[in-house]
Parts: sequence; C-alpha cells; structure tokens
Amino acid sequence: MIYKYNENISAKALADLRESVGWNRMEEEYENPLMTSYCHITVYEKDELIGYIDCVSNGVTDAYIQDLMVHPNYQCKGVGTELMNQMIAYLKEKHIYMISVVYEESLKPFYEKFGFYQMLCGQMETFNS
Repeated sequence: MIYKYNENISAKALADLRESVGWNRMEEEYENPLMTSYCHITVYEKDELIGYIDCVSNGVTDAYIQDLMVHPNYQCKGVGTELMNQMIAYLKEKHIYMISVVYEESLKPFYEKFGFYQMLCGQMETFNS
C-alpha cells in the first residue's frame, strides 16, 4: 500500500470511494475549485484508491478531520487506523492546537483509541444528493 499526501485526485475516484462505503457520491462538489483542504492523505493498492482522509483547518488553532473512508474490501486491516495516525501526526507537527472529528455513536471506540472524547455538538445537512 502506498500513502500519498496532498496529491491531485480525480473527483470520480473520490466519488467512487464514497459510493463504495455507502455515502453519496458528491462528484460535482469535488469538481468545484472552491473545494480545498488543509491536508488529505490517499492510500493506493497498485493503482486503485482504497483509502482517503481529509482535514480542513485555519492552519493555526483548529483542524477538523473529515471523510475517513476505506474501501470495504480493505476494512478491518489497519488502513483506517494508519490514516488517522498519519493525519494526527501531521497536525501535531504543524502545532495545531485542537483537532475535532464528528462520528456516529457506533464508531466511538475507534475514535477513542486516538484520544478523542465526546463533546456536545450539532450538525445539519442542507441537502441530499
């Protein structure tokens, strides 16, 4: 497996990975030039995108990890854990003060092993595509 930082990635490849994990494709949104991230890491097995993690940040105080995805054929093999470890290490190296992530209740044990703890928050989806 090859991990790559901040490489250009096609909207279709990301949309296909999103779809493989049961999420909406959002291909049009990924094609929007306004869609940027502070850091993203991709994982490839040969030429196939099998994992992805993204982070948005103001570059100083706060970062938000989003879109951790691992293709179902590669889940439970440590890929997601390695993506989280690499992203957290990257953000610590950049001296980001606070790292946040939003997750479903069923994923609480996964995120707790990295040191995340629950806080009250709210989220709203403004459209379904």
